[in-house]
Amino acid sequence: MKSSMRRLIIDRMLTEKELVSFDELSAVLKVSSPTIKRDLRYMREELDAPIRYSRSKNAYYYQRTKEPVVRPKRGIKVRPRMAEPPRLTMKQWYSSDELYVLTSAYDLLGELENDRTSVLLDALAPLRSRVLDLFTVSGIGPRELMRRVRVMDNRIPFSEPPTFETVGAALCLKRRVRVCYYSLRTKETSFRELSPQRLVHYRNRWYVDAYCHETQKLKTFLIENIQSAEVLSTTSKRMTLDEVSGELDAGYGLFHGRDLHVAKLHFDEAVAHYVLRETWHPKQRAETYDDGSLLLSVPYTNSTEIVGAILRWGSKVEVLEPASLREEVAREAERIAALYQERTAAGS
Repeated sequence: MKSSMRRLIIDRMLTEKELVSFDELSAVLKVSSPTIKRDLRYMREELDAPIRYSRSKNAYYYQRTKEPVVRPKRGIKVRPRMAEPPRLTMKQWYSSDELYVLTSAYDLLGELENDRTSVLLDALAPLRSRVLDLFTVSGIGPRELMRRVRVMDNRIPFSEPPTFETVGAALCLKRRVRVCYYSLRTKETSFRELSPQRLVHYRNRWYVDAYCHETQKLKTFLIENIQSAEVLSTTSKRMTLDEVSGELDAGYGLFHGRDLHVAKLHFDEAVAHYVLRETWHPKQRAETYDDGSLLLSVPYTNSTEIVGAILRWGSKVEVLEPASLREEVAREAERIAALYQERTAAGS
């Protein structure tokens, strides 16, 4: 049995039972005592698994809350860890997707551990050690590898208001929820009765797609703009996810409408390679020309958000179609240029 498989079995036994004796481990793993001790030491030291030993009960267990790390005092010799032999595998390195997902999962679980109120608190340390144990291809220890891989993410941890949990509870209970909602567009506050259909995380913000019983339409509501929420006893309006997707996912971004348009954007060769790495819409189409430039076709229903996305690329992109979108981007670019010209003139 491979060492990685033994560690998975040890992890499962410690997760499912409060206490696991050494004899139980030997009976299940069917390997020598030194091998089991080496596995336990590796899981503790390399994978940060919260494994503890109870002398009074002569058994191992998972410590459910974090204990302070005890450092050896000066003058006390620490026995060096036994290096695990390098694994010989057919695949010598991770794919970019594998490395990104594993590293991100490990880092995000670490951030979640800082929240002492998390409902997952007791499971986070063992779960994080399992993720770390998946780093077995490199030939070096998982902790050393993690120190040499860094995922740069623009996500800023942000705590949603209490209404987030209320809306989530209403979604799971299939109940309607009465909310007090502030509209950033109209600067007005209104009371609405909603039937939540799904939660959406988009650009570091949480939204709820819900059927609004006042307007009798599917709408998207920004969670942080829900000032108060109350779960009602009334059963929510039932809709299939296909209905929700068909109504709300047709075009770019979160601004929805029934009239679907297709933006044709021409990017010059200097940025074409970078644009190909972005997903503007699941149904976008990309065509590369001989000169290296790129034609990107993006479905959209409302121009509000896509105009900002286009302007982000400055002079490296040109809107070819439709004419209305081309004119709107041109007008916004003119307003931006005028603003800087005014500020420059005022400062001179």
